[in-house]
Amino acid sequence: MMVQPDNSSQGQPTPEQTQSPAGCLLRLYWMIFGYLLAVLCGVSIVNHHGDFSFVDVIYWLALGGVLLARWVDISRYQGTRTDGQPATMRDWKVHAILTVVGGVIGWVLIHWVRLSGWW
Repeated sequence: MMVQPDNSSQGQPTPEQTQSPAGCLLRLYWMIFGYLLAVLCGVSIVNHHGDFSFVDVIYWLALGGVLLARWVDISRYQGTRTDGQPATMRDWKVHAILTVVGGVIGWVLIHWVRLSGWW
């Protein structure tokens, strides 16, 4: 007698495997595009010859958007950590602290380079 394979695992995604398009877009923003926007703003700030500008506001909005997107990803779309385990609000807090501290350090360095005339 031949044993038939379990068809429930073939071709039919389980609820854990399916992801909504909105959740996928949130993940792309907080993982890639939000930080990319902040870096591009940093380059623009360094090249700007005046004082603080609207680009500084966009820089902080991009980083704030990263934090908001990660929070929504965890709280609404069952976001995961890099090891595949479900992310928790503790993971978000650690991510938020690192993003804010890194953002402040980056912003200060960007303006220091601009004001010192190294660029």
